[in-house]
Amino acid sequence: MMRQGGHMNLAVCVEPNKNPHKKHDYKIWYLELDHRSRVISIGVKTKEELVKSVLTNFRQTGKTNWRCFQKDQEASTEISVYDFIAMNSFENTHFGQLPTLSEFQDTLNALESNFELRSIA
Repeated sequence: MMRQGGHMNLAVCVEPNKNPHKKHDYKIWYLELDHRSRVISIGVKTKEELVKSVLTNFRQTGKTNWRCFQKDQEASTEISVYDFIAMNSFENTHFGQLPTLSEFQDTLNALESNFELRSIA
């Protein structure tokens, strides 16, 4: 999946804009992974910054370095450059299926609780 020596970005949640008139101006939270799939940083990009990153990487290498971990999925999927060709209000099914920032925090809290319960037992 990941090219040797390269980094992969994994989109994990979306932070909706609080202004209802700017609901399409959201931010994407992501993890940057090294070539061994270890998390090396966490970051936030606007939708426009992420699209630019996807398109730039595709131009340079012929593929993207972005994956997405959608709600109710057990595996991540590649974010394809073709996801951005029809730029309309429903431009990307990936981002519409990302958990919100609060939903992702709930997941982290549950994982931490499970970890603590297992470590005590």
